[in-house]
Formats: sequence, C-alpha cells, structure tokens
Amino acid sequence: MKDNDFASVGAIVLHNNKVLLVRHTYGSAAGKLLNPGGMIQEGELPYDAVKREVLEETGIMVEPTGLIAIRCSAKSWYMVFLCNYVAGEPKSDNTENSEAIFLDCSVVLEHPEVTNTAKALLKIALENKALPMQDVLKGRVMFSTGNIDEKNAN
Repeated sequence: MKDNDFASVGAIVLHNNKVLLVRHTYGSAAGKLLNPGGMIQEGELPYDAVKREVLEETGIMVEPTGLIAIRCSAKSWYMVFLCNYVAGEPKSDNTENSEAIFLDCSVVLEHPEVTNTAKALLKIALENKALPMQDVLKGRVMFSTGNIDEKNAN
C-alpha cells in the first residue's frame, strides 16, 4: 500500500519498566533515540498503522491501548499511542533506524540522546494519562475520558 503524505503515528511501548526506542538515521533526529512510528498507509486505521510500524521498525508486536497525544499542523498530524508489549525481541530495521532497544524509563527521562518529544510522551504514559480506546462498533474506535454507549453510537 501507498503511504499518505500527511498522517503519521508513533508508539510508546512499555515493558517491565522499560520503553522501546529506536536510534533514528535521518532528518533532524538523526543519531537520536526516539519512539518508533511512521506514516499511515492509504485506507489504514491509525491503530493498525502503529502496530505495523512498530513491528517493521523493531520486530516487536504491540497492542495499542490508548491515545497519548495528537500533534497537528496545517500540513500534517501525528497520533501517539500507548501500546502494550505482546512479543518479540528488539532489532533494528537497518534503514530508518540503526538500533532498537528497551531502556529503563528512569534512564530515558535523563538520557541526553533521547529527544525531548520522546521524553514528554513517556512522562504522559507513566502518569497514566492516555485516553483509553473503545470499540464503538461499525469498524470504528473512539478515544475518550468516559465510557461510550455503544448502542447509541452513530
């Protein structure tokens, strides 16, 4: 499938008090550690895209559980999901990143090579501030601070 050119996703994957990070190989974050993610493909839902992107970039299978943040501009938007670790050992894709690792959360928050965005997203995740994902039927999900009545969701 073709990538769109405006919508992307990211993941904060927590496992045993560690967070999954990748060492980026291009752009302004080249050489820095950040959370994995990438572009949504045409016709792909964001929560499916985050599972695919994390697997492609790191070899780790995840399950999104909530929404941590959305960053928007007139030209792009970026959704970041809190994800549960499911299976796998981190390994670099050797294209978009040169390293994929789980690092202790307390180390990450002080690590000079971790981007400020990744640190901020991790803090939100550790404070349990993610909006939970709820199935509202008809192939849709909603992220909300309250429970959604599925029977009345249009």
